[in-house]
Amino acid sequence: MIVYLHGFASSGSSPKVDALRDRFGTDSVVAPDLPFDPALVRQLGFDLVNRFVKTRTPNEKLIFVGTSLGAFYASYFGHVYDCPIVLVNPSGKPSETLKAKLGTHVNYVTGDEFMVSLAHLDELAEMRKYVENNYSGSLVSLFAARDDEVIPFESMIESFPYTSKTVVMDDGGHRFTKHWDLVVDRVAEIINW
Repeated sequence: MIVYLHGFASSGSSPKVDALRDRFGTDSVVAPDLPFDPALVRQLGFDLVNRFVKTRTPNEKLIFVGTSLGAFYASYFGHVYDCPIVLVNPSGKPSETLKAKLGTHVNYVTGDEFMVSLAHLDELAEMRKYVENNYSGSLVSLFAARDDEVIPFESMIESFPYTSKTVVMDDGGHRFTKHWDLVVDRVAEIINW
């Protein structure tokens, strides 16, 4: 099962998810609409993994793929469950970078309002501490664009310094759409390990 986790104020419906489903099948890709509250995301992730454990077929792998804030969550879950993680332009320290976003926001896709609070940032900091204390670069594949207009490229490399594979593109921006096929190919490589 491939679990795709989207970024800040986005949704689980996107051309990126469509590309994963086109390659690996609709039943093999789960892409939930994440609430902003990190505690709720954590519970959702645990529920997804429990469902996977109960329904998996022999040799089926669990792989987390995430973009931006979703990459942070993917890193957390991958380290909790010791499974492969594919990160694209990851937010390595959202408890710091989201300080500028405290307050009310609107989801770009659904139009729903949500709040970013100090309690949310504290929860994100706890999750980051878990990743730092249990970091395993062998689980991590990192894709980054030097021209990311949202997250500084250097902070991505600093947050995830050791990986099983790092791909750095000069272009692609934060969305990385231009190079998404490289991400899909990496997921295929992991499936075939």
